[in-house]
Amino acid sequence: MNDNPEIHSRRVAWLKLVLPSLALALLGLLVIFSRSGDDIIQLAIFDAAETDGGVVLRDPVMRGVTTDNAPYEIAARTARSEDTENKLVELRDINARFEATASNSAYTIVATKGFMNNETGIMDLREGVTYRDEAGLVLDLVDLVYDTAQGTGQTQNPVSGVGPQGRFTAQSLQISKTPSVYIFERARLTVDPKASKADQ
Repeated sequence: MNDNPEIHSRRVAWLKLVLPSLALALLGLLVIFSRSGDDIIQLAIFDAAETDGGVVLRDPVMRGVTTDNAPYEIAARTARSEDTENKLVELRDINARFEATASNSAYTIVATKGFMNNETGIMDLREGVTYRDEAGLVLDLVDLVYDTAQGTGQTQNPVSGVGPQGRFTAQSLQISKTPSVYIFERARLTVDPKASKADQ
């Protein structure tokens, strides 16, 4: 290379400023995804191009246990800190699974976009949200605020779905997992005749 000493010195000075900042940002995200003794990182890869020079984690996986001892795993395609204190993390292509307990069946929550509050463990899911449990309930949601520790959640927008008895719509939904209870506001159920005959 034929760079003169002045240009070389400028590059070195720039790297001294930029690299520590990127390293601190990456470490901040690593702290987010190892915030308790039960949560671990399965895979974290540095990727500067995806966020215009920022730092993201690719394919992070969090594992933990709810208050009623149900193991859970939350995976995402990417995770990026949304504030300087690393309290809020933006997640993309989320897939969360909560295992069964004595009083509740296992269930999964998927979404294309959402945010995780690192201090409270609350997920705020905004796009492409689907809730599915092993009892046969499938909910298509516009939004869902979900407490990963307590197993409770609520929506602000209309809900549609299908269950063992048929299809239904509702204006909103509340979820309680101790034990499992779904509260629909102004629900309308279209009963499946085949399901009704099977129950008789």
